[in-house]
Amino acid sequence: MAGVPIIDRIISVVAPLFQEIIIAGWPEGSPVPPGVRLTADNFAGLGPLAGIESALKASATPFIFVFGGDMPWLSEKLIREQAEVMLNKQPDILVPRVNGLAEPMHSIYRCDIHERLQSYLLSDGSPAVIDFYSLVDTRYMELSSDAETIKAFTNINRPEDLTGS
Repeated sequence: MAGVPIIDRIISVVAPLFQEIIIAGWPEGSPVPPGVRLTADNFAGLGPLAGIESALKASATPFIFVFGGDMPWLSEKLIREQAEVMLNKQPDILVPRVNGLAEPMHSIYRCDIHERLQSYLLSDGSPAVIDFYSLVDTRYMELSSDAETIKAFTNINRPEDLTGS
């Protein structure tokens, strides 16, 4: 990745595709990438689902694309295909799935489910993103397990993970 911060690489892929980029859970005191808006989690300590809730509430658009901030190889082609399916089928959430495994951190959400998610979190629902899926119209987009798809869903947890570049 030649010294490019992961978040800058991600933003270079998603910025041309979306009207706004909202980042939830950004580390306090860290430099804010240009062109993004930050939102604080309203349910601290509940992980990605809290970030999704915060982004749904903050968004000025009818949909949000949820991505992991540790996924440097997002694919514009794959995101466009996913957006097209979302617009055609109109579920509450569209989740890609490869070999039966869902990728919740590469999903599209309708913003009008915010109140249902907020109620779920207020009722001490499980913080696992996939546990919320059964409460709304969640559909899956089956994808092949080709190299491009696997790379797009790769997240970086350790420096050794960067060898996939």
